[in-house]
Amino acid sequence: MTRFSIVIPTYQRRDTVARTVRALDGQAQRDFEVVVVVDGSNDGTAAALGRLRVGFPLTVIEQSNQGRAAAVNAGVAAATGETLVFLDDDMEADPALLAEHDRSHREGADVVLGDLPLHPDSPRYLLSWGVGLWARMRRERLARPGAEIRLDDLLSGQMSISRTAYERIGGFDASFTRDGLFGGEDIDFGYRVMQNDLRLVFNPAAISYQYYDVDPAEYLRRAFEAGRASQELLVKHPELADRLVHGPRFRTRRSRWLLGPLVAAPRGISLPLRAGVAALVRSGRIGSRLRKVFFSVRTLEHLRGKRAARRASSSGQAVVICYHAIADLSDDPILREYGVPRARFAEHLDMLARRGHSFVGLDAILEALEGRGTLPAGAVLVTFDDAYADLLSSACPVLTERGIPAVAFAVSGQIGGTNDWDRPLGAAALPLLDADGLRAVGAEGVEVGSHGVTHRILPRLTPEEVAEELQESAARLESLGLPRPRAFAYPHGEWDPACAAAAGDAGYAAAFTVEPGVVRRGARRFSLPRIEVLASDTPRKLRIKLATAEWPARWRRRVLRWARAQT
Repeated sequence: MTRFSIVIPTYQRRDTVARTVRALDGQAQRDFEVVVVVDGSNDGTAAALGRLRVGFPLTVIEQSNQGRAAAVNAGVAAATGETLVFLDDDMEADPALLAEHDRSHREGADVVLGDLPLHPDSPRYLLSWGVGLWARMRRERLARPGAEIRLDDLLSGQMSISRTAYERIGGFDASFTRDGLFGGEDIDFGYRVMQNDLRLVFNPAAISYQYYDVDPAEYLRRAFEAGRASQELLVKHPELADRLVHGPRFRTRRSRWLLGPLVAAPRGISLPLRAGVAALVRSGRIGSRLRKVFFSVRTLEHLRGKRAARRASSSGQAVVICYHAIADLSDDPILREYGVPRARFAEHLDMLARRGHSFVGLDAILEALEGRGTLPAGAVLVTFDDAYADLLSSACPVLTERGIPAVAFAVSGQIGGTNDWDRPLGAAALPLLDADGLRAVGAEGVEVGSHGVTHRILPRLTPEEVAEELQESAARLESLGLPRPRAFAYPHGEWDPACAAAAGDAGYAAAFTVEPGVVRRGARRFSLPRIEVLASDTPRKLRIKLATAEWPARWRRRVLRWARAQT
């Protein structure tokens, strides 16, 4: 097996990456290969690399633009080395680079960080000056005896890690650099390195010279993205709130007064300011006054990025609506409110669509809960309790016609039976879907979740009975050829913390109540709120139910009573 695989992601930097690859021919350690991932470049990078004549194995991979993290992961997948070296495309390796990484690994390191001084041929302007200063300060701090490697030191622009450690960590999270975004993947990767108790070493003799030629306008764009990434890191790892470096801040009253209001303004308003300071930096000026102005604008962009991410996160919420039967049950005094006629059901969905709501499936909810995705504005998840037979005959045609996904929670001990739990109350017997019916609704885009085995109220049961209701119901549904249910709905909406813990232990990804509220990113996934929809809910009243979902119960009841009186 090859000793080292050097993985280099690149995008639209043909000449820079070619210089980086050529420089690797001078390595003293010769047991290595290089894998360059061209991430959607259209500047002839792949062809230029193909024309290089180098004394080591060189693999060039082309892919559509997927971001730096995805490019590194793709390079690792194609690499054969036992130790992986991540190198940015603007890092020119010192001849001893691999030999020093090799030495540190043989001395017991799992992850090795090197020194990143400014390349002497870098263009002389304000930004390269700042990068050179930062690199010197980093080296001096980390080279001190007993120096602690901080989370923000774990930069993968020059880093090596054993393949086994990389696989244990799970690679880079490509969501941070999706759709052309920048930043965040290094700290996320580094945090997982630290969580796995890997031995980190800084080797100041492992040197790569950074050829820094980033345009000032691009630098400001990256500052915005760095702010966005810092906020997404907090969403994914809220426990890091006290450890993450939160980035720059306005340091003077004047900058806060002049630039602070622009943080919340549309980005176009600050365009002339960004363009002006970028042009001054591009001209080669480097005076102290320009430094203060430019880095104040950098702070502005960073704060704008954080604010944009916070807004996306706070709007990353959904309401979950809960139906029972899709049928006219007005003749049944017990169940009349739990049967919404098909025409009224369609009116509800069409009203929500007209008012800008977006219908999502369970996948979107779970990804948001994990901090891996964002929900569209006005997200709505449609669910059905009990899985009545009319779900297939009445609800599915309405859903399919509109392309709306949904989740139905089935009582696994009553498949093909009736609603026996309602019969003691004097309710009529309503047929439930049988196994073929459940498979049919699954094929129509309705995911099948669990509603227990017997529909008993869980907090009234023993812990053993609760565990059986949760685990056995999932096993029975899976035995029908259905996917193992990912979500559970508490029968009668009754739950307590012990039931929520049991739902997690049983392997569910989420559990739903019928308490009103809104599902937000990072919410407690085993007590998620839902809004019950009843037969008496006109489209207008349903709209009010959604709008007041988080109101105090007393005020919400008053508003709903008023809405009922208006119908």
